[in-house]
Amino acid sequence: MEEKICQSCGMNMRSAEDFGTNADGTGNEEYCLYCYQNGAFTRDVTMEEMVETNLEYLDHWNKETGNNFTPDEARPILREFLSTLKRWNKE
Repeated sequence: MEEKICQSCGMNMRSAEDFGTNADGTGNEEYCLYCYQNGAFTRDVTMEEMVETNLEYLDHWNKETGNNFTPDEARPILREFLSTLKRWNKE
């Protein structure tokens, strides 16, 4: 299976279990299970709130990628990245 990225939080979705669900119960390949269930977003958040949520997992991400970003370093990178995702890209 081709790895996909959640178009809300940016999480890598590596298996069908990582996908959110549509209203009819089928898998949604655009959004992860944490962001999208039963055809709706699980949380009504702004992109800035999603940035702060993602920062809660910064230690895990740093370990997984070999980076050593501080929250202050990661925050602008996350803003730029999330703005390219479907949920936040308003172009």
